[in-house]
Amino acid sequence: MSLNVMTPKEVTQKVFNKEELFILDVRNESDFNDWKIEGEHFDYLNVPYFELLDGVEEILDKIPADQEVLVVCAKEGSSVMVADMLSDAGLNVSYLKGGMKAWSEHLEPVKVGDLHDNGEIYQFVRIGKGCLSYMVVSNGEAALIDATRMTDIYLDFAEGIGAKITHVVDTHLHADHISGGRTMAEKTGATYWLPPKDAFRRYFIH
Repeated sequence: MSLNVMTPKEVTQKVFNKEELFILDVRNESDFNDWKIEGEHFDYLNVPYFELLDGVEEILDKIPADQEVLVVCAKEGSSVMVADMLSDAGLNVSYLKGGMKAWSEHLEPVKVGDLHDNGEIYQFVRIGKGCLSYMVVSNGEAALIDATRMTDIYLDFAEGIGAKITHVVDTHLHADHISGGRTMAEKTGATYWLPPKDAFRRYFIH
């Protein structure tokens, strides 16, 4: 019997739609307390994987049978094993594809507005880290603002809507993520814009 898998994109939609989800997080308690998947109607149980090596019998009564259940770990492997044991015990569960690493890197494009002269603005939500980047599209050209290091999503998205990225902008030095701005400019041949003070700090201060 094949296990159910849930992608970061599917979990993101549940966050946006304020759906219910029960998350069994099998990372260490300190990692769980530092950072977890957050949703308005999500419930949680944190039991470290090493406590479940001999079986899941002791936690079965803590997992709802009437709610969608997602097993989460750091990189996927542990959650697959726990989900498999829970499935064998008769529960309908899924595991998070790619684990929390994939969750931290997922970018969800959301259209947030139209320009007056034939264009659109898209917001890329890095929901696992609370970061935002933007793409402004007009007449087949796109400006990318505050790109993260996960550059493929922007390239694929622009190609999907038939736009060429011609400008890349970093509005400030980022404390919350590694900028992908310079890489994007090199990949696309776009003009790279950033504040002069940040340019000095980025390239000349070590």
